[in-house]
Amino acid sequence: MASTKNRTNSQTKKSQVELLVPVLIGVIAVLMLIVGCLVWKLNCQSPHKPYAATEKIGSGFVSLGSLGFRFEGNKAIARHDASVKEIREFLKKENERSGCKDNNGAVSVIAYSQDEKQLLLGFGCGNTLARMFAVKKDDGWKAISPTNQFNLFEVPSCKMTDENNISKEIAPVCQNESRAAENAPLTYSYRVR
Repeated sequence: MASTKNRTNSQTKKSQVELLVPVLIGVIAVLMLIVGCLVWKLNCQSPHKPYAATEKIGSGFVSLGSLGFRFEGNKAIARHDASVKEIREFLKKENERSGCKDNNGAVSVIAYSQDEKQLLLGFGCGNTLARMFAVKKDDGWKAISPTNQFNLFEVPSCKMTDENNISKEIAPVCQNESRAAENAPLTYSYRVR
């Protein structure tokens, strides 16, 4: 009888162990998965703030666009040279001068000349729909106003581009507006520069 009782106890213990093994394997697999995910996440995080071509300022932003990078083959590499830093500081000042409510001024480089001394900018309050040029002179960067010298198609006036020697690289076409009569609608003639 004692041998039957021992046999029953050992069979009960054996079945309990057989049930616990898959549970333990499952728990170990889940723990390994959690540890793996944590390690992967830690490896993907940068210890410092990465460079971005767009910098958030209040509720708005300043963006260098493609000017913030140099391209080597199929890689875009962030630029940190003095020229880019100077342009970024100029754009921040322009953003501060915007007078936008809620500090939501936005300035973005749309195009730039090859020598990086002339910029076509998009700007506005909460968006970059308005256009303006900026040029670098001996005494630093200057915004060219008035911004109403761009028509509804964002083409600048020929008068403004000619008077300010705007590069054909950033303004290849300009427009002249006229009216046939005093109350007639505006008409535009375009010129390839």
